[in-house]
Amino acid sequence: MEWENQTILVEFFLKGLSGYPRLERLFFVLILIMYVVILLGNGTLILISILDSHLHTPMYFFLGNLSFLDICYTTTSIPSTLVNFLSERKTISFSGCAVQMFLGLAMGTTECVLLGMMAFDRYVAICNPLRYPVVMGKISYVPMAAGSWFAGVINSAVQTTLVVQLTFCRNNVINHFSCEILAVMKMACADISDNEFIMLVATTLFTLMPLLLIVISYSLIISSILKIHTSDGRSKAFSTCSAHLTVVIIFYGTILFMYMKPKSKETLNSDDLDATDKLISMFYGVMTPMMNPLIYSLRNKDVKEAVKHLLRRKVFTKRNKMVKTNLTVISNFIFLGFTHYPKVEIIIIVLCLLMYLVTLLGNIVLISVTILDSCLHTPMYFFLSNLSFLDIWYTSSALAPMLANFVSGKNTISFSGCATQMYVSLAMGSTECVLLSMMAYDRYVAICNPLRYPIVMNKRVCVQIAAGSWVAGCLTSLVETVSVLHQSLCAKNIIDHFTCEILAVLKLVCGDTSKVQLIMLVISVLLLPMPMLLICISYAFILSNILRITSVDGRSKAFSTCAAHLTVVVLFYGTALSMYLKPSGVDSQEIDKFMALVYAGLTPMLNPIIYSLRNKEVKAAVRKLLIRNSLCALLIHSNK
Repeated sequence: MEWENQTILVEFFLKGLSGYPRLERLFFVLILIMYVVILLGNGTLILISILDSHLHTPMYFFLGNLSFLDICYTTTSIPSTLVNFLSERKTISFSGCAVQMFLGLAMGTTECVLLGMMAFDRYVAICNPLRYPVVMGKISYVPMAAGSWFAGVINSAVQTTLVVQLTFCRNNVINHFSCEILAVMKMACADISDNEFIMLVATTLFTLMPLLLIVISYSLIISSILKIHTSDGRSKAFSTCSAHLTVVIIFYGTILFMYMKPKSKETLNSDDLDATDKLISMFYGVMTPMMNPLIYSLRNKDVKEAVKHLLRRKVFTKRNKMVKTNLTVISNFIFLGFTHYPKVEIIIIVLCLLMYLVTLLGNIVLISVTILDSCLHTPMYFFLSNLSFLDIWYTSSALAPMLANFVSGKNTISFSGCATQMYVSLAMGSTECVLLSMMAYDRYVAICNPLRYPIVMNKRVCVQIAAGSWVAGCLTSLVETVSVLHQSLCAKNIIDHFTCEILAVLKLVCGDTSKVQLIMLVISVLLLPMPMLLICISYAFILSNILRITSVDGRSKAFSTCAAHLTVVVLFYGTALSMYLKPSGVDSQEIDKFMALVYAGLTPMLNPIIYSLRNKEVKAAVRKLLIRNSLCALLIHSNK
């Protein structure tokens, strides 16, 4: 027996579309947009199916599982793919690859089985409507969904275990966007006949068998529909399963085309995966989960009615000791703002307009400079551009409606508009808290570990940190907004503020708000003191390191790299703490409004000014950009 050389693989390189850098940038934007749509669409569908009691049926229970599955499936591959599009070193660890492969297989298998269960549900609903409540009771559809997940996990565990035990003695380049099982198996130099046999059995059991069940179910459904005499009856019967049928065709059509199309001799004998296969795989991994909630919402009257019902829900009840009182219909909210002081209000409006214009101009210039000047393509300015983008959104959510209301003379906002404004402002504020702490950590590494800075704060880490900040802000804001809007608002619809600030809206609640206050307290501890503690620890190490520098110029240069960020932190946290953590005895609503105005308008306006006035690199980049534009203008003029 002869021993062959074996290579212990620590990580894999994902090739993706590395040969087409321009396409990578285009696909980064497209996939990012689709991923956001997937999260919003499927998340909304899950919330609707939970919140609306009319949708507590087997069909929507399966649909909620499908939406959750799509979120999990895309999250296993899309974030890492987006990071790789921006990174020069497109790698994934061996364990990370195994986890990605396991989750991808588990979610894909579960969806195959789940779609088969949903087809059976539609068959019983149309062909045996009288027996439907008995056949598809809770005791039936919950085990069916659980069985789908169990089948997916078991199949994935078996196949993933067999693949990771293979001997990989060839190069470690995976010619794909993610650790897709077929792409990984191509790298093995051992006998993979056992793996192929297991895959064939699994494909038969979990892909072709559910497909057969779907075909049989819809054959009986169509046969039953054709027996209906009236056209309205046929149309109504078919509409109950048209959305599911559309999803099945897209899902299985993509799978069958991707895995069962004929292979040419060149493809079979080559390690290169055809670019068409990659695009089809991307379609399967991104487009299908994005289309599912759109199809079920656009082609389903129940879902559309549920969405309208949740958006228009203005009726809230007030109960006092089990006695029902009159219902209060809230069609919109009225802002008091500074209407008690008409002369002051005009001055405030003018100041807000000026702050908003300066905020837009300053932050847009800062974002443009960081993108256009290659010298600013560093972690610090990447985080700074995120901060500027965040400030634009935050001020636009607060000041733009306020200015529009002043011009129109109507200090009102709709229920859905109030919910949106509350969500955006909370999300941006929470994201900024986390982002500022991450920027402090960046400064700590730059000053205290300058030699390791390029390794520790590489592009992949920076993108993950920024993405984590946005996800943390959006998720916590969603929790707070939903918890407030589910309270009974039986007081007046007058908000003593100029925006839908969460504490001002909470004052309209007439029920018990202890749970909401507990949620807000937990989130406040996580997003205010915890990031602030990280900032304090980072700057303690930074100051300690700076004081060790012997030369005055060295200390001044080291401190200048974090002076702008420290100034912004003091402004942001100083305003936030004075607004939300003031002593309970102080109850001046006018002071609260003024502090909120400073927090919403002045801080975002000062951020780009601080970073431009106190930063030589930004000033040099602005000058370079202005000179370049002037030269271009002169050349155009001379050519004319």
